[in-house]
Amino acid sequence: VRAKTNIETEKSGRERIIVSEIPFMVNKAELVKKIADLAREKIIDGITGVRDESDQTGMRITIDIRRDASASVVLNNLFKQTQMQANFGMNMVAIVDGAPHYLTLKQMLQYYLDHQEDVVTRRTKFELAKAEARAHILEGLRIALDNIDEIVHIIRSSHSSDIAKATLISRFGLDDKQ
Repeated sequence: VRAKTNIETEKSGRERIIVSEIPFMVNKAELVKKIADLAREKIIDGITGVRDESDQTGMRITIDIRRDASASVVLNNLFKQTQMQANFGMNMVAIVDGAPHYLTLKQMLQYYLDHQEDVVTRRTKFELAKAEARAHILEGLRIALDNIDEIVHIIRSSHSSDIAKATLISRFGLDDKQ
């Protein structure tokens, strides 16, 4: 992971490196101090000044370059000797078909996409089954509302609720849930 940098040229012909973002978990104050120490000890040749110009609008570190030095060479040395470039290790182990496997980035993404597809498919099937069950109940309610007078007569004339239920099921084609 590299810091985001930009090389600007002043009107006088001098170049400066502007750092607008630094890698994750890098302390800005320690980075500025390290760059200043490297310049002072002449380990990185060509730096005349380092300033932290950060404010509310964002982060900005300005590195002034000597006239006879190349900003791109100084920048490459900064990437090499400071935390302006950081490496992160990734443990790409995942459980595939019940066993752990080392995966490439492409394989990891493919298994993730397959998993997401499976999740969406299962969720959709579940919601469909729920909606169909609700529609089945509402269909029975619609039949009951269309024949409300006859249903009320059957229920009132029956001696028990079991007899009324059996009569409604046989007469209107309803099932137990409806």
